[in-house]
Amino acid sequence: MKHPPSFSGYGPIINRFADVMIHVDRFAYTGVQHLAEAADVSPSSISRLINNKLNPSFALIARVTAAIEKELGMRIDPRDLIAENGEFLTRSVCDLTGCLGCLPDSALDEFGRTQPAFTDVAPGTWVTSRNPKGFVTKKGI
Repeated sequence: MKHPPSFSGYGPIINRFADVMIHVDRFAYTGVQHLAEAADVSPSSISRLINNKLNPSFALIARVTAAIEKELGMRIDPRDLIAENGEFLTRSVCDLTGCLGCLPDSALDEFGRTQPAFTDVAPGTWVTSRNPKGFVTKKGI
């Protein structure tokens, strides 16, 4: 099920928490529960955050960011996890997490063929799994 991004007064809020979670061993599988425990928030809050059904508070973003930082062993600016118009400080989620270059499972269909959204997207260059080439606004990317 596709969930449209929520909107602020300036533009759509795009997040890539789920995309970062697949790069963290502890959060890659059953990640909602583990991230909720690590961030000391409810699993339903994490689920709503990931699925764009929540306009998160600063406190929630800070807790989740801290939990992800601890597992990755590196600092992450929250603006690399959630941003208006998808304008992340670090374009590629792989660059953000220190990954050597991958594509998310959603890049391929059940037969192993590349999904249309991932055509011409090289491993390690995707922005989010929902917007692999970046979020395009009326002004461009």
